[in-house]
Amino acid sequence: MDITEKMEVELAVTRLALGGKGVARLDGLVFFVDGGLPGATVLARVEKVKKGFAEARVIETLTPSPQAVTPQCPHFGVCGGCVWQDLDYEAQLFWKREQVAETLARLGGLPDVPVADAVPSPEVYGYRNKMEFAFAGRLHLGLRERRNPARVLDIDTCPLMAPWAAEMVGAVRELCRETGLAAYDPRTGKGVWRHLVLRDSRHDGSRLVHIITGPSRAAGDAVHTLGKTLLERFPELTGFVHSVRRAPTPVAHGERQSIVLGRGHLIEQMGRAILRVLPDAFAQTNTGAAQSLYEIVAREAGSDPAGTALDLYCGSGGLALNLAPAFAQVQGLDIDPRSIESAKASAKLSEAPNCVFTAADAADALNDLAGDPPAVVVLDPPRAGAAPEVVAAILRAAPRRVVYVSCNPATLARDLKRLAEAYDVTSVAPVDLFPHTAHIEAVASLTLRG
Repeated sequence: MDITEKMEVELAVTRLALGGKGVARLDGLVFFVDGGLPGATVLARVEKVKKGFAEARVIETLTPSPQAVTPQCPHFGVCGGCVWQDLDYEAQLFWKREQVAETLARLGGLPDVPVADAVPSPEVYGYRNKMEFAFAGRLHLGLRERRNPARVLDIDTCPLMAPWAAEMVGAVRELCRETGLAAYDPRTGKGVWRHLVLRDSRHDGSRLVHIITGPSRAAGDAVHTLGKTLLERFPELTGFVHSVRRAPTPVAHGERQSIVLGRGHLIEQMGRAILRVLPDAFAQTNTGAAQSLYEIVAREAGSDPAGTALDLYCGSGGLALNLAPAFAQVQGLDIDPRSIESAKASAKLSEAPNCVFTAADAADALNDLAGDPPAVVVLDPPRAGAAPEVVAAILRAAPRRVVYVSCNPATLARDLKRLAEAYDVTSVAPVDLFPHTAHIEAVASLTLRG
């Protein structure tokens, strides 16, 4: 059979691919099926045909998967925030573990690495302490659509975060529409509204609203009025922050803080760490699952009362502060000065004077060690993985142990393949920080050979 675009085909989905799509085969061709669950038979429309594989989208489920469940969110299927709300949670954990193992074998050449069962999130819904929402047009506010990420869906609810978030999104959408100001358009550089970021603290219940706009002169008064109105309407709201972003890339990260009303940060506790989280600083978005993650990292990092632990890409300092009791000193490094500002404040709150945080390039810091390696290097890079210079610097520094925290199995496999030149990868533990999504966090433990 010649497979062509727009053709409708019947497919038996057998597994899930990295990224969340189902996998099926027909006449020797691999299909990646959006909306396909393992064990289901579906009618799918072919959207792309490439050498060796095709992409398709489910238009009808003929035989449901035995692992299928009813999604809780009315926006599921249209909204791009989740892909697996219709899949039993135990099955989600199974496939995340399988995907880590398969990716390490296929991309990293590491078929024999022990991969543990995925550690479940304590909360399957309402687990997020941070959500990012996008503005578009005149005026939409919500999450990007699953099959058309250029479009923003006006959501009424989001069960991944606490109920207050949906109420706040609705209020901000209404108030911003009343201003008559349009959303920022990266193609023209015109418009005002860019992102709404909501954070809450599971430690003390505080809530923070962060509005990010383009560099429009019309924004100042409108945003100030918006902030005052929200603080009056929602007395449980503890802070409102306005930041400006000039760069056209659609990232919910401000470049310059403009307005702060109330308290412009949150206090959160993750494991032993008490964190002072600034609006743009990185901190784990699932507080309960982060506890499990930090416990695994601390166990794998070990203990050296006379030694130093080095935490690369340290963010707000959560990992470093949880390592503090086991080492004479912990050094945290991050290129983002705002994250380092949060980490320094967090060290004081956590009463961890042996934690030292510096805004610096990780590779440069490792190269400066000059033959005096730390007892352990812990790194938690972004999705792009560790920079090649950082991997090379770790190999030169040759610490006895390396603990790699990854949010992307593909870049984890790439980096472990390089580190395996000198290290044995002794274990990998997936931790589910993002139920109902295809995102996978994993902790890899490495030991220096010889």
